Amino acid sequence: MVLFGGIARRLKYPALASVPVSAAMLSRVDSVSPEQHLDEVAQLFIAGRTVQVPVMDHGVAVGVVTRDSVTSALQSSGPDALVASAASRHVVTVAPSDALEEVLARLQATPDSVALVVDHGSPVGVVTADALVAYAATRDKLS
Repeated sequence: MVLFGGIARRLKYPALASVPVSAAMLSRVDSVSPEQHLDEVAQLFIAGRTVQVPVMDHGVAVGVVTRDSVTSALQSSGPDALVASAASRHVVTVAPSDALEEVLARLQATPDSVALVVDHGSPVGVVTADALVAYAATRDKLS
């Protein structure tokens, strides 16, 4: 994946071994259940609060929905379709203390560019390609 390779170079990939996920994660986490209707999760995207939403089933991360996946599912199935129909089942879960280097490597190995940050079984953040770019920009300004 060229995108992650570019991010890795920008962030000085080996230097990420000492940076915890918590430094770059987005800490505002809304979550939805697989049984919710697509129109409900679409409202989260319309409000502009997020671009990825973890799908939680009885406290367990079972997927992620993105703005694009919900838009496609709304077009093909309508607003009453369930979130489960739009969810990606490939969830990368990480701890807040995990190194960004490790998370970046795991994201490169999966088709989804989002990692769910879980602490004691609860989602506390997400790490996306956009969040990594924002982290790099902030880090560059401080250097």
